[in-house]
Amino acid sequence: MSGNNVTRIALVALAATLTLAGNLLATQPVGAASRCFAETGYCIEGRFLDYWDANGGLSRNGYPLSDERVELLEDGKEYTVQYFERVRLEYHPENAAPYDVLLGQFGRQVLSADYARYYIADDYPRAVASVPALADTRYFPETGHNLGGRFRAYWEQNGGLARFGFPITEERYDSLPNGDLPCCVTQYFERGRLEYHPEYAGTPNEVQIGQFGRQILTENHLLASEFRAFYAANPALRARLGAPGYAAWRGPGTVQAFERGWMLWRGDQRYIYALAVGADVQRGLSSPDLNHFFMDTWQEGQEPGGGPGPGAGQYLPQRGFGKVWRDNGYVREALGYATTPGETGFTMTLQTFGGGLLILADTPQGRAIYAITLHRYSNGSPLGIRWGRFDVA
Repeated sequence: MSGNNVTRIALVALAATLTLAGNLLATQPVGAASRCFAETGYCIEGRFLDYWDANGGLSRNGYPLSDERVELLEDGKEYTVQYFERVRLEYHPENAAPYDVLLGQFGRQVLSADYARYYIADDYPRAVASVPALADTRYFPETGHNLGGRFRAYWEQNGGLARFGFPITEERYDSLPNGDLPCCVTQYFERGRLEYHPEYAGTPNEVQIGQFGRQILTENHLLASEFRAFYAANPALRARLGAPGYAAWRGPGTVQAFERGWMLWRGDQRYIYALAVGADVQRGLSSPDLNHFFMDTWQEGQEPGGGPGPGAGQYLPQRGFGKVWRDNGYVREALGYATTPGETGFTMTLQTFGGGLLILADTPQGRAIYAITLHRYSNGSPLGIRWGRFDVA
């Protein structure tokens, strides 16, 4: 349905089915009632309106930020969803009412993305790790966390487990995801985050729900279509990458295979990535004066290099790849010789995330996604990289 015209109040009867990945999924039945909001220009109808009204309305869910839409969710299946300031409503036809409308499980996604943004994704498992039960709290063995005080009162009075899910952290001091000054005491749950705002002490706004709907909608809008299915299907990698930071870039790239890895060149910034398999790449490419990528300083007219290597099927890289390879002994040792006479040009799709980047190499030899994630070592040494290459259809 369209919510762009706020004066439209539709009377629609719709029953559609979508056969997606072998699963029969129905769009949500639309009722006679519709409510539109001039504040955002979108409307709510049907089961989503029923749920919105029965579960706190504007104060708990916020204004609608989108129309209904079919979207690939974290379980790799497609559902009809609608975004609101604080939540995403999902229609699950496989469930009987009232559980056919569920909230998006954003808590882990948002929390892990924050850790990835600061290159400390390895700390995320510690943040959600189980702790012992504390006195005067409600303890949840399902996730190993306590719930007490103001947050427990709010959780129990405003939907409890069905609304928020289990707690996945203890109370913690946090910053809001929109870059504001440090916020307050927070606690993360499977479906959201509760925030204690002392500036509103004694008012109904003292405890608030994080505005995850707006945040996830923005991130999903940025995520390039080429990466959607891959991103959804790899939750561990998704936790390390975090959220997309900018729209994807598409432009010229080149790739060349080596005995123990690849070199990639991106045309927008003339960066060269050296990605080695089975070598101490994290140490070698992350020491204080080095990095996992290099500026391509080779210019037309300079010696291109290249030529046959010392053995059958071995080649010396040329041009920019060759210059990086010749000038950096550890790169030569890590990668070995090239296994093709030259690089292959292709149209590159590259997207940066809070904790790394994805590169789609669509070449005549096949399509592959290169995933590069950054992290900090626990001993405080400089950034290291983890990377993988994934063949895609």
